[in-house]
Amino acid sequence: MSLTFLDPNWLWALLVVPVVAVALWRWGRDRRRAASAFADPAVMPVGAGRRARALRATAAVLALVAVACGPVAMARPALDHTTEKQRGSVMLAIDSSKSMLKTDLQPSRLEAAKEAANRFLDEAPRETAIGLIDFSDGARVVVPAVTDRDQVRRALDTLTIREGTAIGDAVVAGIGGLRAAGALEPPLPADARDARGRILLLTDGANSVGLDPAIAAERAKAVKVPVYTVLLGDDPGRADQASPRETLASLATQTGGVFTQSTSTEDLVRVFEDLGGAIVPVRELTELTAWVALLALVLLAAAGVLVGVARDSRSPAARAAFGSR
Repeated sequence: MSLTFLDPNWLWALLVVPVVAVALWRWGRDRRRAASAFADPAVMPVGAGRRARALRATAAVLALVAVACGPVAMARPALDHTTEKQRGSVMLAIDSSKSMLKTDLQPSRLEAAKEAANRFLDEAPRETAIGLIDFSDGARVVVPAVTDRDQVRRALDTLTIREGTAIGDAVVAGIGGLRAAGALEPPLPADARDARGRILLLTDGANSVGLDPAIAAERAKAVKVPVYTVLLGDDPGRADQASPRETLASLATQTGGVFTQSTSTEDLVRVFEDLGGAIVPVRELTELTAWVALLALVLLAAAGVLVGVARDSRSPAARAAFGSR
């Protein structure tokens, strides 16, 4: 466990604290000099007693610490720690190529993919972290693996149509997303069926750009990441390469996943049906901002009490001379 700051630039403001401390010290010194210059100790006591001065000094220190708590709170301190939890991760890869606008699946292949993705989000266990990959002429992780379903749903609505179908790149991006989520930490399972991370890929076509899916499958197999593939539509593909059905079936079989041409709930839940028992390291941040702000208020209140006690601790002669002020 370690202390970190989510917005550390605010810590530069702590440089103001020693400036304020010096200003307070000079003000107190000048005040004492003025009292000695314009008052006669033979007539009345000059300045506060030793106890009162100690109380005021303590109050000033508390007030300075409270001031320092301001920049610290703005820097958003947090405890950074890693715990072991039963949680699997799934990277959801959605094809956003131009052919996904075809309407052989109503209202379109892309909308059918989004609907399937949303049903997947509904059915997946709450502790399963799910990320989103958008792929067409390339692949990019839109949302890292998170348990916040709404974040993934919002991202589904931002998918942008482009030319190309980079299936191999999508698989590699999925592996990277799972690694970032901690799902590929050693030791790796002996069998892909016990994998802590999975990839669910929905597409309508054969690979047309980027890394060869066969090479991507080898990389996924090496780190025990099964790829579950869903074929949308029935395009024959290109004459110079394997059909989409053959490409996706080979990708799934080679990595220990499952190929299907159905987006039924039963087929989708195969991805996570045995993920619940996976033990993965999960990084957690416990933010302490509110506690630092509360500490500042407590210190200011304590400083105020000490100032009041110092005022009441004046000598009897001083109280007689100045009354109850």
